[in-house]
Amino acid sequence: MSRQHASRVGAVVLVAGLLLYGEVPAAHAQPAPASTPAQTPQAPPLNPTQEVAGETATGPSIAFGPLAIRLGGYLGVTGIYRSTNSGGGVGTSFASTPYQDTIEGEVSEARLSAQTSRLSLRVDADFSDGSTRLSRLGGYFEMDFAGSTPGTVAVTSSSVGFRLRQAFAEAQYKGGFFIAAGQAFSLMTPAKDQLSIWPSEFEMGTAIDTNYLAGVVWTRSPQLRFTYRPSSKFNWAVAVENPEQQLGRALVTLPSCCSSDLEAQYNTGNDELSVPNLMPDFVSRVAFNPVKAFHLDVGGVLRVFRHHLTAFDKDFRSAGGGISINSRFNPASSTKLMLQWAQGPGLGRYLGGMVPDVTIRANGEIDPIDAGSWMTGIEQRVSKSLTLSGYYSGVRAEESFSLAEDRESYVGYGYPGSSNSNNRKLQEVTGVFAWEAWKLADRGSMQLNVQTSWLTREPWSRGDGPRSADAVLFFAQIRYNLP
Repeated sequence: MSRQHASRVGAVVLVAGLLLYGEVPAAHAQPAPASTPAQTPQAPPLNPTQEVAGETATGPSIAFGPLAIRLGGYLGVTGIYRSTNSGGGVGTSFASTPYQDTIEGEVSEARLSAQTSRLSLRVDADFSDGSTRLSRLGGYFEMDFAGSTPGTVAVTSSSVGFRLRQAFAEAQYKGGFFIAAGQAFSLMTPAKDQLSIWPSEFEMGTAIDTNYLAGVVWTRSPQLRFTYRPSSKFNWAVAVENPEQQLGRALVTLPSCCSSDLEAQYNTGNDELSVPNLMPDFVSRVAFNPVKAFHLDVGGVLRVFRHHLTAFDKDFRSAGGGISINSRFNPASSTKLMLQWAQGPGLGRYLGGMVPDVTIRANGEIDPIDAGSWMTGIEQRVSKSLTLSGYYSGVRAEESFSLAEDRESYVGYGYPGSSNSNNRKLQEVTGVFAWEAWKLADRGSMQLNVQTSWLTREPWSRGDGPRSADAVLFFAQIRYNLP
């Protein structure tokens, strides 16, 4: 056996010993040559966000032929308090915060949840030897436990459902071309820097709430994405993404002639995968990084809505979509200022589904709802283990209605006398504290996150009820991050 080969075998034994036992027995230890100081692997930098995997792989890996396999994620428990009984787990239903004149609005809720514990599997293959046009292949699976829950889930074993979050593969070619396919964040979701499909490369904020911040543009959906990155200063990407035309749960008043037809053709919260969408959503986005301290990305989506009504014996179609803009400025290396804005007719699904996509007029025509969102924020790294963040965000929806068949009442959204579930505006003010208690190289880290938010929503028509629904949210999460 050659000396070089023996050295490689010794390194493998050393890594395996560190992973399995935390130390290597002295008989198997390989001392470093006197002229070369031993190198201590460095753990990834503090990442207080929910998303754990970036485009650049970090942490220890297991070699499987030419592949590098990494297990990731985190294990944790979250304490939740809401001043109203919104119900549910760590994800807040922003658009249905209870009003104070209801039982749910008069009582608070408190619970502990381990649903956000996350498990990921990553596989990378490097082609730096120049044997092919490829420079890297990557695959990524990510799951958590925020899936479906039975009615008695919290009584005894808390057997929450396993849920697919991310599942995609990416091929990176020399020259800055990327092809990716699978389930991932939409290309409409703002980017931190480069346009990338990897989850921690998106600008989601540091909130613990698994629905992030009210006003952040996002979906996770199956897609096919093409990216061109000629340099770090300019990126362009296009994507074909899974569509889903939606009306929300009892948010839109439908024409009495065809309500059953329409409910079967739009997602109303009970349709699973049965909605007959006409075509995929088409998304494009560009990113600019002229200097290290400034970033800008702009994207747009084209959607087409369609339904068939027996009463009219014809198809109805309407195009919609919108744009989103995201900017980031670093006045100092430890300070990040952010501004996000989105607007468009039929953009509701990309605003966390908090606004219906469309309304239907009495004559069957489709009217996309004009909706918009915003998010401003500051993230300050106080020390190598402490980050403080603050955000102001929200969603706004325009009214969209017409006279019903009887010419005396209305159909649509936000009309005079409409349900107070028809929101005109939602706003959220959020503060987040993230502290890394300890971190050990190739062993992981322990992290404490605390979030507090004030949430309010205002209806288009309040009648004799309150002018708004308000809630205070508090989350405290302690988690062990896998290396």
